[in-house]
Amino acid sequence: MNWDDLRFVLALRRCGSLGAAARSLKVESSTASRRLAALEASLGVQLVTRTPEGVTLNAAGNSVADLAETIDRGVDDLERTIGGEDQRPEGVVKLATTDTAASFLMAGLIPLRDEHPKIQVQLVVGNAGHDLLRKEADVAVRLYRDQNPTLITRKIGDIGWSLFAARSLVERTNCTVPVTADQNGLCGIPVIRFSEGLSNTAAGQWLAANTRSEDVVLAGTSVMAVLNAVRAGLGASLLPCFTVHGDASIVRLTPTVVTRVEAFLVIPPEHRTTVRVRLVMDAVAALFQRERAMLEG
Repeated sequence: MNWDDLRFVLALRRCGSLGAAARSLKVESSTASRRLAALEASLGVQLVTRTPEGVTLNAAGNSVADLAETIDRGVDDLERTIGGEDQRPEGVVKLATTDTAASFLMAGLIPLRDEHPKIQVQLVVGNAGHDLLRKEADVAVRLYRDQNPTLITRKIGDIGWSLFAARSLVERTNCTVPVTADQNGLCGIPVIRFSEGLSNTAAGQWLAANTRSEDVVLAGTSVMAVLNAVRAGLGASLLPCFTVHGDASIVRLTPTVVTRVEAFLVIPPEHRTTVRVRLVMDAVAALFQRERAMLEG
């Protein structure tokens, strides 16, 4: 078996198609297809399912991709260790976060830039959890506790949520502030709920339990979508308090925090002693400590 051919299986899983895999490896699609076929021949087993729409890895192919992932990670770790890269306060750190926290982190990482100008933080923004073990990010800020025992997790704070509405909506509906956080207090006020994955979060469940279905005017698939709908005056909704801090156009309807979520930093085990990653983690943790009152609501 040519070990170099394993790269093509791994690229296929990471990229999703043979064409994209070939582009990531800077070869022609025909070359990628030929190398994949050569690996299948040497192993004596089919690794992909071929259809008119393209190729996808089967169970055997995913097993080979797992091995390739391990080898790739080992080679990368070896290069960094031998080169001393992990012990220097410089280089790229991919920091994964949600669209909700991205702008907060951008402003908060200025002290890190001032103290360690050779560290380049790349924000990887998305509401789906990025796979740290597959190197989609080096460190992640997550608003839930990751259950993968392989990952290293560190709690950095709590995020408070309250009910908010646009000042224009409060005036239009003659809403009396503060309101009681239940169906009676919110009766008749248009409500924006969360949909899809966010409906199962603490905020989504609170809205489902404390608002009436007949008052729901919109459901959003992300916190930022709901925030924009609240700003537009479409309805009231539960939001992290820090996302509307200082926004005079939005009124807080509930004086107390009605639910909380925990915030965590998560890294893969190979970055336990990587200096640049630890410095980014410390900077994020310090930011959460500095802004603790605002974050907790």
